[in-house]
Amino acid sequence: MNAKECVWKVRSVKSYPEAKNHIFVGKPSEINSTYVLLKCKTFHFGKNVNTVRDIQVGKVEYRIMPWSRIEIVNVLDKDFEYKSAQLSMGEKGQINLTDGSKEVLIYTSNDSRVF
Repeated sequence: MNAKECVWKVRSVKSYPEAKNHIFVGKPSEINSTYVLLKCKTFHFGKNVNTVRDIQVGKVEYRIMPWSRIEIVNVLDKDFEYKSAQLSMGEKGQINLTDGSKEVLIYTSNDSRVF
């Protein structure tokens, strides 16, 4: 698998428990030992998420993410249409990003826990 061909879901490190969550979904354009250049959408939310409107969605842009600020990377299907995907509410209160055929979890009530 070539990592640059896949879509990534990246969670950034939270510097303190009250910090907002930052999720990035997109394709890496450059990967080196210091950072990842990601063409992506952003999703920002606090601990009180009740509807999709509680999540701020950023436009698709290039963003440089230092490896030191990346907590986890989930490698998604390379065909996931992240640019046009929309947020939707799941049956159990989770919020997913869906492109019509595939879903990616963006928020679950576990995201609001304090570390």
